Amino acid sequence: MDAQKVLSAAERERLASIRHPHQARLFLVGRYLLRQRLADRLNEDPARIPIRIDARGKPLLERPGWYFNISHSGDLLALTIGNRGALGIDLESRRLDPPRIHRLARRYLNAAEQQWLARSPAPEQDFMRLWTVKEAVLKACGEGIANNLQRVQWQPGAGYAMLDQQAYHLYQYALPRAWLTLAVEEGTDAEPIWPTLSDLPSDLEISGPQPNLTRNP
Repeated sequence: MDAQKVLSAAERERLASIRHPHQARLFLVGRYLLRQRLADRLNEDPARIPIRIDARGKPLLERPGWYFNISHSGDLLALTIGNRGALGIDLESRRLDPPRIHRLARRYLNAAEQQWLARSPAPEQDFMRLWTVKEAVLKACGEGIANNLQRVQWQPGAGYAMLDQQAYHLYQYALPRAWLTLAVEEGTDAEPIWPTLSDLPSDLEISGPQPNLTRNP
């Protein structure tokens, strides 16, 4: 199956505007898998599932009670779908050297978080954990990353994070080359279900190298 055939006109227009071939493939694969997985749950034609962009730029499903989010980093892609509350997912595979971690921490993290990283025996991994928590929570609530990272409060090791007065359950996973965090709006205790590669479409046609589709919640 040609993946572009299930995309909406707006998605095809967005795809055509992405100049970097690798980023374009990630966008195409992400939207294709999203529509296929939603079609299974909603019993609808994947090409007819209405997805819109809200005023803050967040893609939303025009069906009450269903939520999704996509993240990619390098050649890895993560997709999450649920109907138990707003959710966000963030995947980081970048390798940062200590000076860059220090610069990012000074710019985006509060004093307590900076001190925690400074004491960490594994600052690179802990920075990725903290960063993915903040991005996943902000993606769940629909807020932009700019000027909002310090609003997300997380105690290292805790199973939840706070954004203002709203709590988000966290599910964190150390992958072979990356760190993945899923944030779900408080109100659900259901554990994420991980699909296997056999659950993914086998007839997908994408030209060029495909992203790594190891395991995505």
